[in-house]
Amino acid sequence: PRGAGLWLAMGQEAEEASVFECVKNVRDLASVGNSPIKPGRVLRAACIGTASPNDEGIILDTVKTLVDLRSEQEYSGDMIKYNSSIFDEYDSLFYTVKKSKSGRPKALIPNNEATAPRTRHLLSVIDESIYKRGVFKKLSLKKKAKAALYLGVSMVRARKVFLDYINAAGLPLLNELILDYGGASIKAVLDVLADSSNHPVAFYCTAGKDRTGLVAMLVLSTLGVDDESIVNDYVISDSVYADLNDKDAMVGALQQQQLDPERFLRAPRSVMESTMRLLREEYGGPEAYLDKIGFGPDDRQRLRSALCD
Repeated sequence: PRGAGLWLAMGQEAEEASVFECVKNVRDLASVGNSPIKPGRVLRAACIGTASPNDEGIILDTVKTLVDLRSEQEYSGDMIKYNSSIFDEYDSLFYTVKKSKSGRPKALIPNNEATAPRTRHLLSVIDESIYKRGVFKKLSLKKKAKAALYLGVSMVRARKVFLDYINAAGLPLLNELILDYGGASIKAVLDVLADSSNHPVAFYCTAGKDRTGLVAMLVLSTLGVDDESIVNDYVISDSVYADLNDKDAMVGALQQQQLDPERFLRAPRSVMESTMRLLREEYGGPEAYLDKIGFGPDDRQRLRSALCD
């Protein structure tokens, strides 16, 4: 397909990747280090909704399936926020979250069947309610009591307790919570990637940096790409948002007030390094994590065959 050479070119440093006029942070996972992925199979990007007419033409010509990692709160505002009509060209597939007895997401069940040639899977890996729940569990007893007390008096003061913790913990906390709470969604994303009939696929969030970077790391790690190459790929995003002005790109799953742009708009090596270390220390490594979320050895072989053969 035309897309194979085009997407491979996206593996250059972000400032050199000028094929797209408006869509940011675009690159082919085939371009990462020793990646065995064939060019043109899977692409990572920032939100596709920013597409210019020229960008729309490229996407429609080269991408069959979109995987939207954003929350409902984010994508529900697309018609107001973006001028692009790109999403009208894709049949949206919505999912219902099936929860365990503890209230954690256990599985995602499609609500409808896609009938158009192009499909967009709406597979949020985290939203603000999950973020807050995860943060609350990590607060000390004293801070939990303070937050609970403020909830009855002042939402602003209660929110500050959370924001202080979130700003101090930064992006590693976001990745930790996605791994902890987003397993069902991550499995659903990988199932889409493992089905060759969906290719070429583009997956994205708001900035194409954090949620997208975590999914990319899991895919690349599973396929044997070395840690250094994965970290280097993540760091490319740092130059895309280095001006610290694109506040919408900080943490799309959270309202943006009072987040520290120096922490949340960057993509330093330390974030991905700490996330990969957490993956090994807490879960036993990428494959053990995928086993835990239900994406087992046979599924991983399907993924390898779909992306690499």
